[in-house]
Amino acid sequence: MEFTGQIPPYSINRPLSESEYNYQLKQKDKLETELYHQLSVIEINSNWLEIVDKYFFDKGAITFSIGILLCGMLTLTIMILFVGVEQIYKNNYEALIVFLPLLITLPSITYFCKQIKKEINYTHYPIRFNRKTRMVHVFHHDGTVLSVKWDKVFFTQIPVTYGMWDTVGHILDEDGVTVRETFGLPTCGLGREGREVGKGYWEFIRRYMEEGPAGVVDVISGCLPIKDKKETLAFSFERIAAALGSYLNPFILIFYIFYPGRMIAMHFSKIPQWPADIEAQCQRVEGHDPFFRDASMNP
Repeated sequence: MEFTGQIPPYSINRPLSESEYNYQLKQKDKLETELYHQLSVIEINSNWLEIVDKYFFDKGAITFSIGILLCGMLTLTIMILFVGVEQIYKNNYEALIVFLPLLITLPSITYFCKQIKKEINYTHYPIRFNRKTRMVHVFHHDGTVLSVKWDKVFFTQIPVTYGMWDTVGHILDEDGVTVRETFGLPTCGLGREGREVGKGYWEFIRRYMEEGPAGVVDVISGCLPIKDKKETLAFSFERIAAALGSYLNPFILIFYIFYPGRMIAMHFSKIPQWPADIEAQCQRVEGHDPFFRDASMNP
């Protein structure tokens, strides 16, 4: 689980680093690598491809972890108030010192509540690649949408935490050097092997945009059923098992631990809706589209 871009945010308003130039992924350069779709596709058709954000797969971990901390802090706060008020009632005003920990717990509770809001917001933050208009549309956490020309995005791989690598798109200033905004693709891997998987995912996106859907559609084993509804608990189990290769994979227990947080975050989050002008730009093919896939066609 890796949350760079959400906690903490990506580093922006800075020049590109030498490493980012070295690991740049260019739109016109085809990579001879295995393609990966990372179970991230919501819909694909002849005109556009929609995927989830980087944080969708680990959604709920922040809610669960911070929820446990908040329960502990609230319990401590109640105990402090109970003891303090009881002593003051007994005219033991020296007991006022017990309220000092509240100077730490109350601001901490406020901070952690703000962090939970980063998860309990929208169910996911879709990214749409329109190959007809050659535009990329990124749904922001505040509900606004970034729209940028495909050829203007500087794609690269960057090291984040615990030896992991993100595959990201940088929006550059007019000088072509200064990073003004960054969005992450839904692939984050450990070490060199993880970086190669990230390249395979990038090539999946790049090949769709540059060569069309024919070369990538057969790679997709299934689509996420979250276009107009929230993820169900049953599908969530299926998705994790498919990603790990088996229900018997021991790592699946880690995800199960955070499932209460995921269900809470999903339940209280809104389903994202693209603005009307974006939908108007992203028309589907009239009649039969041989490259159309969504969750209704899952095996």
